[in-house]
Amino acid sequence: MNKHYDKIILVFVVIVTIALAAVWIPGYLGLSETFAVTEKFSGKENYGEASAEGIQETIDHMQRDIKWATPTLEGVPQKPLPLTRSIPIWVKNDEEIDLLDPDAPKIRPPLDNSWAFKYGVNVGRDDLLSLDEDNDGYNTLEEFNGGKTDPGDPDSHPSYTTKLVLSEIKEDTYALIYRTGDNPEGEFGVREEATRYEADPPRIPPRRKSHFLKMNKEFGTHPGHEDRYKITAFEKRTVPGGAGGIPVPAHLLTIADKTSGKEFKLEYKKSKLETTYYAVIDFQLPGSEAKLGPFKVGESFELPAEPGVKYEITELEGTIEKGVKLRKTGPDGASPQDITISSGKKNA
Repeated sequence: MNKHYDKIILVFVVIVTIALAAVWIPGYLGLSETFAVTEKFSGKENYGEASAEGIQETIDHMQRDIKWATPTLEGVPQKPLPLTRSIPIWVKNDEEIDLLDPDAPKIRPPLDNSWAFKYGVNVGRDDLLSLDEDNDGYNTLEEFNGGKTDPGDPDSHPSYTTKLVLSEIKEDTYALIYRTGDNPEGEFGVREEATRYEADPPRIPPRRKSHFLKMNKEFGTHPGHEDRYKITAFEKRTVPGGAGGIPVPAHLLTIADKTSGKEFKLEYKKSKLETTYYAVIDFQLPGSEAKLGPFKVGESFELPAEPGVKYEITELEGTIEKGVKLRKTGPDGASPQDITISSGKKNA
């Protein structure tokens, strides 16, 4: 086998010769200074001292928001955008819609395009508005209407009060009736009558209690009315009656109400009515549904999904159409304004 030693030796000699030439020739020709490399460079020597103003100007320049104009697309207006941001475009019925343009048509009304884009909402789904993607009990439409919360985060959702519906108003009717007596030195017959509507049973029989009272004697037996009233004055009088204009008694008792600090007139044989209303409220959060109440003004309750937080009834009128007003009372302090709960629809 021919080893070709002569060729190997020749190649080695050529390599050594080239290496020696590279070292010797520059020095011989005086080129070493020409190819010398400066190992140390001083910016101070070339540009002088750096000032605080100059440094800040440089920082501001590097941090500036560099923007560019979008290319012209049919139906998409030009606008300056950061270089690092793309333009989200949705194509609907061959129309290109810029999702960040507040004036663009809404892809899935009433949702804002920008809100849907921010939270990655799939506006292409036909069932989007009723979809509860994070299983927090609020669908996409409720998340949007209830504060534009994140529909993909179960810890981000509207107030629990948006799941409250006023389902019924019950009442407690209390009456005082001046029945007998026309002598301020004697006794006056006054009767209490009360009917309370309860959740179960639906109604209990009227409760009646007759009193025979002297002046300034406290009375009242119905819950919430105990020893609340007393007769402070009597006025004997008559008014024209029926056939022939025969006078009939129309005496007046002046009754002091200890609870309100006021007085009122009680006319002979006529009722003085006082009605207390009670709200029955449905909590409609899936998985925590509950019927709450009845509650009257001043009473408080908690929601199953929000233990420790109390809501107080602040206003309740006698018609379900007018709703009921609540106020959050704890534990983090009262809410700045009342919350209105309506009949048949959730509070927005």
